[in-house]
Amino acid sequence: MEAEANRHAFGERAYGIKKHHATRLHYDLRLEWNGVLLSWALPEGPSNRAGEIRKAIEMEDHSTANLLFEGVHETGPIMLWDRGTWEPQPESDDIASSLRRGVLRFTLHGERLKGGWTLTRIKSGRNAQRPIWTLCKQADSFAASRDDKCVLEKWPNSVSTGRTMEEIVHDWAERKDKHERQRKLFDET
Repeated sequence: MEAEANRHAFGERAYGIKKHHATRLHYDLRLEWNGVLLSWALPEGPSNRAGEIRKAIEMEDHSTANLLFEGVHETGPIMLWDRGTWEPQPESDDIASSLRRGVLRFTLHGERLKGGWTLTRIKSGRNAQRPIWTLCKQADSFAASRDDKCVLEKWPNSVSTGRTMEEIVHDWAERKDKHERQRKLFDET
C-alpha cells in the first residue's frame, strides 16, 4: 500500500498486461487512469518491434483492484504477464482529449515492456461491437530488432510468480479442492 501511495504522489499510473485464455488466448493491456483501468484486448499480444502493428479491441474499464490478479476467473486462466507504470507523452498530456481524438502516445516503465508506444483508434464498420485500435511500439532504444526473439516467446511465464498457464490452473484447482475439504470439515463439526 505504501508503494502505491508513493507512486500516486509522483503522478505515476499503474500499467499491466494480462495473458488470458478465455475463448482463445489473448493479452489484455491495462492503463490506470481516472480511478479505473482502461482496457484493450490484444488478440496477438504486444510486439516490441518498432512499427509492428497489433490490433487492440477496446474493452470496458476494469477496477484497479484487479491489476495484479493472477488465477482462474470464470472466463478462464489469467496470468500477470507484465507490470509497471506508464505516463502520457507530452502530446498526450490531456489523456481525455487524446482518447476522444483516438491517438494516445505513452511511455511504459514495465518489467518487460519499456519505452514509447502509440494506441490509435481506427475506423470501425457499422457492425463493430467495440472500438478497434492499433498498438504500435515506437522506434526508440527499447525497441527490439527484427532478429530478436519475439517478446512473447522470450517471456512466456508470469512476471510475478514465474508460473506457466498450466501451473496457474493446477495451483488454483488445488487451492479450491483444499478450501472445499476444509469447508466440509467445518460443516461436519
